[in-house]
Amino acid sequence: MRTRSSKGINFLNKVSVFAAAALSVTLLSGCAAAKKVTSGLDYSTGTYVTQQQVDSFQKGKTRQADVIAAIGNPPQKAEIMGKEVWTYTYTLIPALPFQPNKFENTVVEFDKKGVVVNAYKTGGTPGQSGNPLINAAGM
Repeated sequence: MRTRSSKGINFLNKVSVFAAAALSVTLLSGCAAAKKVTSGLDYSTGTYVTQQQVDSFQKGKTRQADVIAAIGNPPQKAEIMGKEVWTYTYTLIPALPFQPNKFENTVVEFDKKGVVVNAYKTGGTPGQSGNPLINAAGM
């Protein structure tokens, strides 16, 4: 035969389980909705360049030395159709679940005098999977 106090304890157990479940759902949905949450376990490589930095490069005014001062030396340089093209790659693979991977290139084009003629961001590297671990494995 149950006593009145055991019914109270049983009720408290049910409330505790419900509260724990509700808290878990809230925390998991918060992780899924968070856009810019990062952790110390994230994998990132390359140079992260903000859109604000790209917008600060003025066509016809900003010089190569200004770009280097703002974001550093480029890891990739190429000459394409008479322009010098610098490419800064960036990859972020978050450790947190439900966070999207981020793959982007920042491209800065210069004329023969070393002055910016165009600066923009692109998503990913052509011919690459976008996952540096798969690329390193040659897959």
